[in-house]
Amino acid sequence: MKPLFVAAILCICVSSMALELEMPEIGGHILIDYLSMSQDSSYNQSGVFAGASNRFRVRKATIEIKGAAGELIEYEASFGLASCLGSGMTMALMEAGIRVSPLGDERIVLGMGMFHVRRGFELGEDCGQTLTAEKPMFRKVVSPSCHPLGAVLETDLNLGTIGGLEAQIAYANGNNGTINEEHDANFAIFYRLPVEGLTIGGFYNDLAMEMNPENEGNEDASRYGLGLDYEADGIAVRAEMIQIEGILPGMRPQGCSDTGENVENMCLLAQAGYSFNTRSEEIPLITPYLSYQSWDRWSNADSGDYEFSWITGGVKTCIGSPDTYIILDYRIPATTPDGLNEDASVLTARLGLAY
Repeated sequence: MKPLFVAAILCICVSSMALELEMPEIGGHILIDYLSMSQDSSYNQSGVFAGASNRFRVRKATIEIKGAAGELIEYEASFGLASCLGSGMTMALMEAGIRVSPLGDERIVLGMGMFHVRRGFELGEDCGQTLTAEKPMFRKVVSPSCHPLGAVLETDLNLGTIGGLEAQIAYANGNNGTINEEHDANFAIFYRLPVEGLTIGGFYNDLAMEMNPENEGNEDASRYGLGLDYEADGIAVRAEMIQIEGILPGMRPQGCSDTGENVENMCLLAQAGYSFNTRSEEIPLITPYLSYQSWDRWSNADSGDYEFSWITGGVKTCIGSPDTYIILDYRIPATTPDGLNEDASVLTARLGLAY
C-alpha cells in the first residue's frame, strides 16, 4: 500500500511538469537575534546540556519561491540559513515540493518533496511564526526531522455551518535519509469548530529508527498529541499534550540507564497572548505573551524525577507594518529534577523582517 501511495503521487507530479510555469512569487524571512545567557551552559534543542555564551546569531535568513503551473499544479522552494539546522553558516535547502490539486481546489492535494510535517499545532508551524520566539524545548525529540523528504496527501473541507476539516498524511524518509527499514509516517487532523478562531486536533507519528546500537536493525517509535488553538479578536491561546515513545540514544536525560527504544516522554504546552491595536502607523501592534512548557524526559521510569518545566514571557512589537517587528523574549527554568543540571535563563532580542 505504501509503495502504491508514493508511486501514484509521483506519476501525477511528473506528468504535471509539461504545463507552462507562471512567474513565481518571491519572498522570505530574516531573523537576527541577540542571546543573553544567565550561565555558561544550557540545554539545546536535543535536550543535551552543553556550553553556551552570549552572542549574536542569524536565526533564519531565507528566500522562498512559490508559483503555479497551470490551474492544478503548485510548486514551492525555500533555501537559506537557520540556526536550528545545525549547519552553521552553510546554505541549505529547507523545503521544496510540487503539489497537485486534481479537483482544482484545496479539497484534495497530492504532493512530493520536502514538506513541513504537521505534528500538532506548535510544531506544525514554521520557525519565526510561533507566538514565542522559539518552539518548545522538546521540539527536536518529537520531530528528529522537521522537513523530511517524501509524499503527502492533504485535504481541506468546508463543512458549512458545522465548521471545517483539515488533514495531512505524510510518508517520508527516516532519520537515515531513506525508507530502507526506516521511515517517518505522520497523520494529522484538525477540526475548525463553528466558533470563530477555534480549532481542535491532533496527530499520530509512526517512526522506525536506530535507537539501540547494541541491536542490529531499527526499532519502532511513535508520537501522538492532542490540542486546541484559538485565535480571534487579538486573542491567541494554545494548549497541547504530546506523548513520546522511543528516542534517539543521544537524547536520553542525565542518569537514564534505559536504551532509547524503551524511554517515554510526556510534554505539555500552554500559552496565551493578546495583540493591542495602537492605531499608530509607527507601532501598529503590540503583543505581550506568556507560555508554560513541561517536559518529563523519562515519564515511564520506575523511580526518580525527570520533569523539567519553563516559563516564557515576552512582547512582540511591530514597526511600521506587521512584517517588521522586534521581539523581547525571556525564558526561565521553573522546575528542575533533583541532581540534574538547571537550565540557563535565556533573553532573546530579535529583529525580524518578512518580505
